[in-house]
Amino acid sequence: MRRLGSAANAVAALVIGIVLVGGGLVSNVAAQTPDRSDVVLVLDFSASILEDSTNRNRFAAALDRIADRVDATSADLIAGDATVSIVRFATRAADYPGCADLHLLGSPATVTRFAGCLRSVAAAYRVGIGPALTKAIGIDTNYVAAMTQAARHLPADAIRPAVILFTDGKHDVAGVPVSQVLPARDRLFGSRTAFALLPVGMGLDPKERDALAAGLEGLRVIRGMPACVTGATFDWPQVVFETADQAGNAVAVALQDATCTFTVAPTPIPTLPPAPAPVQGIRLSAGDGRIDLAWSPAAAGPVGASPVPVLDYQARCHTGDGPWIESTEGVSTATTATVEGLTNGLEYQCEVAAVGAGGPGAWTAAVASATPVGRPAAPGKPTLAALSRAVQISIAPVAGAGVTGYQFECSSDGGGTWTDRLDAAADSTTAQIDGLTNGVDYVCRAYAKNAIGTSDASPLSDPMRPCGSALECNRLLLPGLGVLGVLLFGGLLATLIALYRGRTTGYVVAVADVIHTANIGHGSNLGIAFVIDPATRKATGIVAEKGSHADLRIRRFRDGRFQVRDRTGRRIVADGEPIVVADSVGVRHRLILHGFDTNAASPVASRR
Repeated sequence: MRRLGSAANAVAALVIGIVLVGGGLVSNVAAQTPDRSDVVLVLDFSASILEDSTNRNRFAAALDRIADRVDATSADLIAGDATVSIVRFATRAADYPGCADLHLLGSPATVTRFAGCLRSVAAAYRVGIGPALTKAIGIDTNYVAAMTQAARHLPADAIRPAVILFTDGKHDVAGVPVSQVLPARDRLFGSRTAFALLPVGMGLDPKERDALAAGLEGLRVIRGMPACVTGATFDWPQVVFETADQAGNAVAVALQDATCTFTVAPTPIPTLPPAPAPVQGIRLSAGDGRIDLAWSPAAAGPVGASPVPVLDYQARCHTGDGPWIESTEGVSTATTATVEGLTNGLEYQCEVAAVGAGGPGAWTAAVASATPVGRPAAPGKPTLAALSRAVQISIAPVAGAGVTGYQFECSSDGGGTWTDRLDAAADSTTAQIDGLTNGVDYVCRAYAKNAIGTSDASPLSDPMRPCGSALECNRLLLPGLGVLGVLLFGGLLATLIALYRGRTTGYVVAVADVIHTANIGHGSNLGIAFVIDPATRKATGIVAEKGSHADLRIRRFRDGRFQVRDRTGRRIVADGEPIVVADSVGVRHRLILHGFDTNAASPVASRR
């Protein structure tokens, strides 16, 4: 948030007001009995304050000075009947450790503790936001949590219960809508006869001031606060302040009326030197883990007006919900800066403030955001396809990092030298490198490029050989074809030898049903057909028959055995061994086969 600088000043002025009112830096009326009051000071510890190192350190220094003044005026504080508590809040709220329900009347030890609390708060602001504090109370602004914690320190019988709620912004915590703020206030404090809820808001941005004022005016409560013994009545007409001086003085007067400790107005707070005018025209340029900022000084003021000298510029960037990251150039009046240590791929918003003798002026936000990017990731392993005197290279697209192109290169010596290169556009993940030598193995690799630089090399591809023919592309193909030819020739020769050795000579005589005999021929594939009497459907003889008209198919082996196949199946029998077979109509017959080594003059068919 850009309201941090004056917000810190306002807090400092606010605490000064507390000391002025509660501690007796001005004369009190000793003759009158002090009126009892209970005051809870609720301080904003959200990230918007603690991430601004310059202003939180200034605020811490102010707290230390106030603590010193408390020590010096302890007698006046002991005389005032005030009970003070300090609550810190962000997303959640909690008592500041050891700084709750400090009853100052007649207790030097408690006044000493009050000074120690101020110094402890100062140290916490110097440290800024860290993991422990973030875990304890978060980073957002939660009015509901702040009021709930404050209510625990206001006794039911309090005469003048008051809550001073200092904040640099509006209620914006996630999960607790702003519509719950007023119901929570009424639930916590609505039953009290006397009560004051005093918002103190910094409205540095004129564009947001009206909305902030409307919200805090609706939150403000002044109900039944009794007049002090001096007759002074309580009032709180304004809730948003444009300067730290105005806010500090207003809080001091309000505390005076609420606690009835003092009878005169507090000592005026010195006015800080004016802040420089805001810069303008911020330009961002993203790099690798960094953003470069450039801007123009503030425009010239009215004629005759003296410009506020600029002693330094501060620049910072954040991701919107993350902590501010500041530039590290040191004190410089140059209108450029660099914010480093950023995360590539995340979108950052940046702003710049001019610094004068009184501290930073208003922050000016850049109109556009910027996203740092690094070099692209290396492409994956390329795949190659062989062409004549060329190779085709393909890779998967590289995602992200604003890739603007690719570079491909090939090597003919296994990666020792890279003599063949080609640049391609970002949408060209397939490229062809020409001018290579056929018959030579090549390995290739790829790079991705963007505006930042060039990626590391991809893994090497598998070797690939450019070639002009199938035989040239595959050196093993020709020997393979020779081996295949030899194998085919050997197989054919073996088949011929087997056929030659398996041939049969002589002839075969078949005897069916004892009475039917036929010479069924020679060779290895023979057959028999039964001659059937149509009237009786009985066999009257057998004849040699091959092919589809055969009832039996017979194969003769060189060892004297026969293979007989009929309609029921296939069987092996020896020469002269009887076998039962079935003819084409299913009639069974007794069959005996005899083989002879000499060739018969002619086949003989016998029928009966």
